[in-house]
Order: sequence, then C-alpha cells, then structure tokens
Amino acid sequence: MSRTELDPTEFTQAERRLFIDTNIFMDNHSRWTGGLKRLFERTAPTIVAQRNPIVVPTKVVRELEKYAGKHSSRVVEEQVEAVRRSRIALTFLEDAETKGLVRTDLGDDSARYADDSFLRVVDWAGDRYEMCVVTDDITLQLRIRLRSAQLARRLVAGTLTSDGFVVIEDDQTLYGRCAMKLDAKQQKVDDGTATFADRQDVDELKELLPQVQAAFGLQSWVKRAPRTAGQGVASHGLATASISAGHVAKPFSKSARFRGPDQPLSAVQIPSEGESIISLNLAGQEVVRLGALLGEGGEGRVYEIEGQPTRVAKIFDKDSRTEHRRSKLDLMSSRGLSREGVAFPIATLATTDGDFLGYIMPRASGRELQRTVTNPGRFKKAYPTWTKSDLVDVCVSFLEKVSYLHSLNILVGDINPKNVMVDSSKVVWIIDADSWQLEGYPCAVGTPMFTAPTVTGEYASRLRTMQEENFAVATMLFNILMTGQYPYARTGADTSDPSDLIAGGKFPYQFQGASDRDQPEGNWKFMWSHLPFPVKSLFWNTFHRDGKRYERRPSAAEWLQAFREYSAFFGGPDDFDPMSNEVYPFRFRAFRPDTPIRDCPQCERPNAIVGQWDEDTQSYYEPMLCYDCNQTKTTCSQCGKRKPANALIYGGRCWDCYQKSDYAKCANCGKETRTKYLVNGLCSNCQLVACSDCRTPTAKSQLTYGRCPACQTKQATLDPARLCTRCGKPFITYGNVAWHQRSYKPVPTSHKFSDPACTAAAASRISQSSSSRTATGSGTSATARTGASRPQPQPAAAAKKGLWARIADWFWN
Repeated sequence: MSRTELDPTEFTQAERRLFIDTNIFMDNHSRWTGGLKRLFERTAPTIVAQRNPIVVPTKVVRELEKYAGKHSSRVVEEQVEAVRRSRIALTFLEDAETKGLVRTDLGDDSARYADDSFLRVVDWAGDRYEMCVVTDDITLQLRIRLRSAQLARRLVAGTLTSDGFVVIEDDQTLYGRCAMKLDAKQQKVDDGTATFADRQDVDELKELLPQVQAAFGLQSWVKRAPRTAGQGVASHGLATASISAGHVAKPFSKSARFRGPDQPLSAVQIPSEGESIISLNLAGQEVVRLGALLGEGGEGRVYEIEGQPTRVAKIFDKDSRTEHRRSKLDLMSSRGLSREGVAFPIATLATTDGDFLGYIMPRASGRELQRTVTNPGRFKKAYPTWTKSDLVDVCVSFLEKVSYLHSLNILVGDINPKNVMVDSSKVVWIIDADSWQLEGYPCAVGTPMFTAPTVTGEYASRLRTMQEENFAVATMLFNILMTGQYPYARTGADTSDPSDLIAGGKFPYQFQGASDRDQPEGNWKFMWSHLPFPVKSLFWNTFHRDGKRYERRPSAAEWLQAFREYSAFFGGPDDFDPMSNEVYPFRFRAFRPDTPIRDCPQCERPNAIVGQWDEDTQSYYEPMLCYDCNQTKTTCSQCGKRKPANALIYGGRCWDCYQKSDYAKCANCGKETRTKYLVNGLCSNCQLVACSDCRTPTAKSQLTYGRCPACQTKQATLDPARLCTRCGKPFITYGNVAWHQRSYKPVPTSHKFSDPACTAAAASRISQSSSSRTATGSGTSATARTGASRPQPQPAAAAKKGLWARIADWFWN
C-alpha cells in the first residue's frame, strides 16, 4: 500500500483551491486530533498573502447548521457529541471567515448532499484550478480521482493527519477500500437491514467501481460469496490472493481432542501507539503502524491501524501471549473467514523477528451491551425510542451470528454483555475471537452468571460442550429482553455466589402454576408476563430444574426460530395488549382479547388498568386504580408522601413522621423514647430520683429498692452498737433493724440459735464466767481466815437476761 502526505499549503497558492468536507468537522477520529488546527496554522500565512481562503462549501455549512440546531431533548446519546462539534465548527468558521481564512459562499446549496456540491464545483472549475478536497469519505475520494483522470487535471482528495497534512492513497488501495465498502453495504441489503443511504451507496459504487477499474487498469476485486444457511463467507481481497470467489468456509473439526494445558510464550517488547509491526495474512506480509489506542482490557489493548479505518489491532499483554492463542489465531486467519457482525481474525501480528503479538480484526460498530442494553439507566439514555420489538431484533441479530459460528463448530465460550456489541441500527457484533473454542483449543475465560452448572474448576482445563454453550446463549437472550436481569436472580436469595444459584436450578418466574413468590423486586414480573407463551415456555423449561429442557437445552437455531416468530408477533392477531411492545410495562398482560383495558383515573397513564379474570365467576374484575396507584394510594398526613395504606399509623402518619414527632433520643443513653416520658431530655432510666434514705439525687438506673449505692451498702453493714447478748458481737445489719422497726416488731438481741459461731462463743463466755466465780470464792475464805474484811458491792439493777442466758445460768449453777 502506497500513501503520500501532501502539504495543504500547496493548494492555497494562486490558481489552486483547498476544500474541507463536513466529516472533517464532525468526525472525532483520534488519528487527526488537532489536525484541523495545524492545517490552518500551516496555511494561514499563504492564505493571507495570496488572498486565497480555504473553501467550505455552502452545503457543508448547512449540514453543520442542521446538526447544531437540534434540540437537546430530541438528541440521543450518540448524537450529543456530533451536536457539540457542529456548534464548535460553526463558531470557528465564523471567526475564520472574519479573518479571511475561509469562504463559505461557494457551492450549490440546492444539492442533496455535500458530496454532490463538491462534484459540481469540480465540474464547473476543474479545468481552471488544481483542487484538493480534505474528506474522510472514500467514495468521494474515488469519484474525484476519476474526475481527475477524465479532465486530465490535478484533482486530489484525501483525509487529514494529526500534523495537518493530507494523506493521498494510491489508486489500487482506494479502489479496494471502496470495493470492501460495497461488499459490506450489499450484505446489509441482502440481510434486509440496509437503510436508504446504504442502498444509495450500493447503487453508486456498482456504477463507479467498473469505471475506476477501467480508467486506471486496476486488478479485479473478489466479491464475497452469497451467504446461505450453514455456509461460511469468503474473505474479500484482490484477485491475486489465494481465495477464490467460490470459496465456502469449511467447518472446523467437531471431534478434536483437548489440546492440553496452555503454555506462555517467551517475553518480548510489547509495541504501543505509533510503532510499526508485521501483519501476516493470506496474501503475505506487510508492515502496519499502530494508531490511536481505542480500548484496554484484562488481556491486552486495541489500537487503530493507520490507513485501515475499517480494521483494528489487538495487542496482547506479556502474560496473555500463549501457545494456544497463537495457534488458534493462525488457524482462523488462514481460513479467510468473513461475516458482517463477527470479528473473525483477518491477520496475525508479529514483531520484525516473528514473535507473536496479536491479531487484526474488523472494526466493530456500536457499543458493548454491558454499557447499553443490559444497563437500564444507560439503555434509556442511549436508545430512548426503542421498544420491545427492537430488543427482539437485537436477539435475532445475535442468534444469527452465534448460529453461524456453531455451523463452523466454533463455540463462543465466554458469552457475556462485554463481548457483544450493538449499534443504533440493531446490528450485533461478536468480538474477542481469541477466546473462542475450536479444534481442541478451550475457551480459557468465562463469566459466572453465564456459566452452566456442569462447568466446574478452571475454564482452561477442559473443553465445553454444546449444551453448556446453549446455557450461555439462553442466559444472554434473557439478559437482553430483561435489560440486565439474570435468570436466577431472586428475592431472598441466601447466597451471593452465582454458581450456587445456578446449581439450584430454581427459576423464580411463574409459568403455568403457582409462583414461588421470590421473583425479583420491581417490574420484572410484568416484563416476564408480557413475553409470548412460546418464549416463556422455552425459558422456563431451560432454566427451571423441573423443566423439560433443563438438560437438553434449545440450540441457537431453535432460539432463532422462536425469536423470528416473536418478531412477527408484533402487530399480529395475538398482539391484542397495547403494552406488549413496551420495554418496561407496569402491569400484567391482558388475559384475552376481550380483557377490559382502560386508563388509570388517578395517575392518568393510558392502558394502565387491566381486568383480572375470576375463574369462579367466569368474569373480569376491574380494579379502581392501576397497580402502582393501588400500592401508593394514600399519603402521610404529616409529610405528604404517598405510602401504602398499611404503612400509615397513629393518625395517618408514616412511621418516619411518627418517630420524628412522638419519639426522641435520650440525651444520656441515646435510647429512642416517647417524648412524654422524657424529663429534661432524659429517659426514665437516666432521670435523677431522690434516694429514699439520704434523699441524694441519683439516676434511677443506679437505685436499688429506691436507695443510692452508698445507702444500699450501708443497709448491708452490721450495726456496731447492737451486740449479741450471747456472744457479745455485732449481729444485725442497719437494714434489718430498719425493717423490724418499720414493721413494728421487736429488734432481735442475739444471733439465731442455729448460728454455730455464736453458740461456741457463748459456751466459751460461760466457761470463763464460771472460772471467775470459783476464784472469787477461794479469795473469800482466805480473807476470813486472816480476819480481814472487804466491803461488799451493792447489787446493781439486774439486766433482763434472755432465755438462753437464763438456761446457761441454771445449767452452771
């Protein structure tokens, strides 16, 4: 491939003209980021000196104004950037025109497209001026190339670089790219997915390409073979390639044996943006240069390829370069497989020393399902006008690609929303071919929610079966229709491990019987209700452990037939419920065509109320309000929020308001307490209460029988002023004394008779008293004998003795 970089300053000289097309302002290609600014910086001095401004035709300005004038409320997510860039472009052009750098008064404003305007200018002034058109439209580039040959004048067209130069491709390369464009557009026409613009492109290129080939003597282009069921598609290329026009893709071996454990390749230097590497394909090898980085994942990075806008390069990280990947990609790229919507490897990539780096694949359109369809929030923003029939079309497109891969004995393996892309035209792309399973090479990765229960252990340790692949296909279809919900997600699940839910086989959605009452919260049950019976039957029998297809799952081809019938359902005689085409219905499906359906009188939503069939009365019961209004038909008398009737308590207030008004937290312990029981912000347990004995204020929680801790301790202390009459020791507590006094009972004077310590002490005391009396008697006799006399003490008033003391006296005396 030969490319020439042209300095645009050359066409700002006298007798020359430089034009800029709409797509240079609108497209956000990273390969020319900053290029438009550099182009004007490069050409400005010459423009001013020669008074020869760059021409932006009037039709281009009108197209920019058309985008810029779109109201934000009617712009979908894909158009937001285009609207923004068009407004910036108009501001820039207005400023550049005042400085004499641009003129916008040339060209025919009545032309349908800007391309026609350029060609009219070329026809009108091509014999007087040399012209250069900066455009990314390869069809326009080829048409101007042909005009140049017919007029024998220097008329060139090319795209922009980030340095502000214009890239001009050679005749053969430009012709080949246009032929590929025709091939892709024709495929859309054959599939019935073509737009009006696609059909126009087909008609134009069919007429243009033979003229260019004859004018420049170019090699013929090999068209892809017509696609039939079960057949592959020939790779496109030049006639010198080894692929013939009648080539049919040969299926890979269906009974290939497991290749065994994978092995890493020896380490190499991984290239990055701007570096050149080798592309190895059927036609030989060529040097390609990596463009801007498009994305980065867990295994590698995806780059643009300079000069090949319809292709991208995937470069693996050091740890992801393995023997299996290299061999698998070599095998697939050698087959020359091609199919719109399937990112078959076109060529492998290597260093100049031949070390494997990655592969080249077609550039997929759209965005990942994970970032659009299977994320409800993003889905509503990305495709706000889509209905259920659009989601069914996405499923059909997905199943067509999967069925084709299965016909080649290829298992996708890691089916998940990140490996499937879709655009606004509902064209689905299946990417990441390096993880596919074929010819004994396993799929080494997987996603738990899409993995059949029989797949255990490491993904790379075994080959998956077609039944396991069919489980992932069914899960993907359910995930698309339910915009991100998984088959086994349910209310009250006691595990967060997806494999446990899948192994249980408990599909929560109702089908021909009582519900398990564990369907996920939200409107999922309504979405399930509106699916037609054949689709619900396949889902339920596939996912439920009691289903007839639980072990013998439907194939992709069987699903494809079911979803094509589902697509035909819309607008047919069985489509009697006006809400069946809603992505998010908010009620159950009508039972029969005669089911009464009416608007809700409260929320005024159309078709919100549907009659409920009663088997006993054989008639319909019509609710007064729709489902949502029945759930939220009352309001809190305090905050005004709509609440279910059973959620309103205590004078029509909700629990939150009741808590706020009648309850408060204790300032000390923080306990929620009714406000009428709070004193100075304290609950009853934390309030200060006077001790019943000392009257000291004490927290109620610290009181024991109304006493503070000090008084309670005193109550258990022995009274030292009260001694046992037998043993002479303190024997009674303050508390016991107080109790006897409060009860008007005599206070005890001694220990209980059963107290052994007291009995022993009393006996010892009596013994000592007896010895004392004996000693006293001997002393008296001696005194008498000596004739001495001692005065006798006067008897004191005898203390009243207790019973046991009197018994002791009797015993010893």
